[in-house]
Amino acid sequence: MGSEKSVVSIVRVDDMSGSVERAVQLAGGLGVKEGDVVVVKPNAKNQSPPGYGIVTDPRVVEACVSLAFKEGAGKVKIADGAAYPTGAYDTYAAFQTMGIMDIAKKWDVELVDLNGYDSLDLDVPDGLVLDWVRVGRSVIEADVVVNVPVLKTHRGTLLSACLKNIGVGCATREEKKRLHRLGINEGLVDVYSLVKPQFNVVDGIVALEGDGPNLPPGKAKALGLVIAGWDGLAVDAVCAAVMGFDPKKVKHLRLAHERGLGNWDLSNIEIRGEPLENVVTVFELPSTFKT
Repeated sequence: MGSEKSVVSIVRVDDMSGSVERAVQLAGGLGVKEGDVVVVKPNAKNQSPPGYGIVTDPRVVEACVSLAFKEGAGKVKIADGAAYPTGAYDTYAAFQTMGIMDIAKKWDVELVDLNGYDSLDLDVPDGLVLDWVRVGRSVIEADVVVNVPVLKTHRGTLLSACLKNIGVGCATREEKKRLHRLGINEGLVDVYSLVKPQFNVVDGIVALEGDGPNLPPGKAKALGLVIAGWDGLAVDAVCAAVMGFDPKKVKHLRLAHERGLGNWDLSNIEIRGEPLENVVTVFELPSTFKT
């Protein structure tokens, strides 16, 4: 990305909506223009209640919906595609358990199942493992995608945050299986290269450590942070550092860097809000990454 510094904010959470808004403003705002169609993309992996590090906290999702309207959005959608097998692809059941249904009613926003049939087949130029991929139409046609993952460790990718939430979550149901079969790290980067979000807000309020992405065998870990920025790779690099990992040892971050999809060098990232050294909290590694 040349010499331009990416900006990433780190904010301790006290008042939920205020903390999310501060994190977004410190990193430059969502980038919504008057009348834009905005898609807010949480992690609605499965029918898990929020607060355990498995799915995105609905209060963070609602804060992003509110900010999108405040910045002038003409229409906001909340979209995701639940996982398989733990989610059995039942996105609306996940939305219900998470409290997303209530938010949709309150704000009169549309809910979209990215596993559904309203999808597009896209070519992947110079794909690492994919020539083409089928993704939910909403994230492709949106003016702004706001990516709202929950922070966790993952047995297959070490880190699950911005890139993975887009790279796996936006692929339709059979594509999710194909990504895992062909190479999850490569596959998620291929999808992310087509669906780069305009802004990212990471729910690090309660994260997950150890053998994520599920609980059990993963373990919930209170962290109390929101981490935000427009460059998803830079945000992920900061997330890795917060968890006590070297970002350059996370394979999909390296692959994304090699594809020119953002900054991953901490020396080239401007951190606003809490200094990084004040919030580092060492996470237990997945058993698949222990030496």
